[in-house]
Amino acid sequence: MVVIAGVVVGSLVASACSSSKSSSSASSTPTSGGGASDVLGPSKAATGTPVKIGYITDGKGQSIDDSSEVPAAQAAAKYANEHLGGIAGHPIELDVCDDHQTPAGTTDCANQMVTDKVPVVLNNVTGNGDPLLKNIAAANIPLVAYASSVQSILFSKDAYVLTNGITAAFAGPAKIGQLAGAKHGAVFVIDVPAASGPAKALDPPIFKNAGIVPVDVVPIAPGTADMTPQVQAELGKSPDIVQVFGDVTFCTSALKALKTLGYSKTLVLIAQCIDANSAKSIPGGYAGMKLVTSYSTDPADPDVKLYKAAMAQYSPGANPYANGVTPGGFATVLGLVRGMSGLTTGDVTSDSVASTLTAMAPVPLPFGGGATFQCNRQQVTITPAICSTGALAATLDQNGQPQGAFEPLDAGPLLKLG
Repeated sequence: MVVIAGVVVGSLVASACSSSKSSSSASSTPTSGGGASDVLGPSKAATGTPVKIGYITDGKGQSIDDSSEVPAAQAAAKYANEHLGGIAGHPIELDVCDDHQTPAGTTDCANQMVTDKVPVVLNNVTGNGDPLLKNIAAANIPLVAYASSVQSILFSKDAYVLTNGITAAFAGPAKIGQLAGAKHGAVFVIDVPAASGPAKALDPPIFKNAGIVPVDVVPIAPGTADMTPQVQAELGKSPDIVQVFGDVTFCTSALKALKTLGYSKTLVLIAQCIDANSAKSIPGGYAGMKLVTSYSTDPADPDVKLYKAAMAQYSPGANPYANGVTPGGFATVLGLVRGMSGLTTGDVTSDSVASTLTAMAPVPLPFGGGATFQCNRQQVTITPAICSTGALAATLDQNGQPQGAFEPLDAGPLLKLG
């Protein structure tokens, strides 16, 4: 089940990351009352010997440009060096390699990391996780990823994945239904193997754990312009919660049918469903619908303020929200630094990275809206590399923008699958 779930989460997230643009709430200027120095906090410079930390990026390819994550990662490293004492007092020097979005390029980058003897490799998101992990794990170099859908990574003893795509796609919507007191659910999912397969496998046990029985998983073929017959048949069963799971085109068609037929109960979307242009064709737009996501863009969120201030200070001229991938570069580096806070002295080695992360106490997940992560191999039993169980929820306005603060969702108990 995990393998299939990983594929769908990764494929949908990858498509969103490549196309997502800055939202109206995402500006490049700090949103605190003071200047950047007030947001960044007091100085605590790293004065030890520098430590070279590997960072592999998918960079810019023919169809996707992820290169904007690098200035964000560099900003996080510089911020950590000046305000957090680096890692155990050692200044961070990022050893960046662009894999050009190819398996061969990823292998070359992994070999570079081995040659450079880095103690750990960081990765925000990649389409070539297998060759990345294979080559660095052979050299006993751990991988810290912000997000991953790759089976070899999710099950690896050498990998640590900060965010939880399974919660965002499956357990988070079930948790929202549980909080709303739902007893009967429906999931309209795009009928491609990478989506309908995991929905059929994971939604029934997860929703059952939330007390929602039954949940009807309704696959609908991609390209279906009018979903009225399928939606009308399902609404006849009076579901208390409905999730729509697919890309923008699919979700827009499903939402048109749902709203036209008068569905007014809890309606949950993943981020890949939302597009401001599509809002105009949905009766009432996205108003009142729930979004489940892994990271906050709330301007009032402390990590969002920190991110904007650090970018303005250390990567001036770079757009903090060039696309959906950009903030992940910052979050990946900051996540490593927070996870390594238990190492206060000594050298930063592959062994000390692995032992420190495995023994770490819970610390704030970057952009997690109050959620924490802990890489102790016990957060999700079916995927031991994942370090967090939570996700975030927000209520959307008509244009699909989150209203107010993001709400943390602790879906850990729902992920206990027999």
